[in-house]
Amino acid sequence: MLTTIPLNPTAVEIVAEGDLTRDDVTRVLADIALMLGTTDRLDLLADVRGPLHYSFGIFAEEMKHLPEIFRIVRALGRVAVIADESWIRTAAKIESKLIPGVDYEVYSRAEAAHAREWLLRHTDVAHQAA
Repeated sequence: MLTTIPLNPTAVEIVAEGDLTRDDVTRVLADIALMLGTTDRLDLLADVRGPLHYSFGIFAEEMKHLPEIFRIVRALGRVAVIADESWIRTAAKIESKLIPGVDYEVYSRAEAAHAREWLLRHTDVAHQAA
């Protein structure tokens, strides 16, 4: 399931957990499109909880919405990814290198509170000192 949670007029949280469906993708893209109707910049908190289950149909659905996805990517200011699974954090770190001009940070579950503070621009320190 994908759940969209507006955090403020320019920030949104997307929670991903369990089974992901084509309808989830369509709904989340529509939610974000509504937000982009009122702002040019969007900060995105992706909270990936536990292992995800999805089918090839999800990727096909994303391909149908590529113009909207590119519009979202162009609007991104900050991205914070919180993930339980280490492979998702690794994939997010790779993705962060592929999206120029976006402040993109990856966090473990233990860092979730700080990730939210950073995303909401309550701090400019991306990661707390160990």
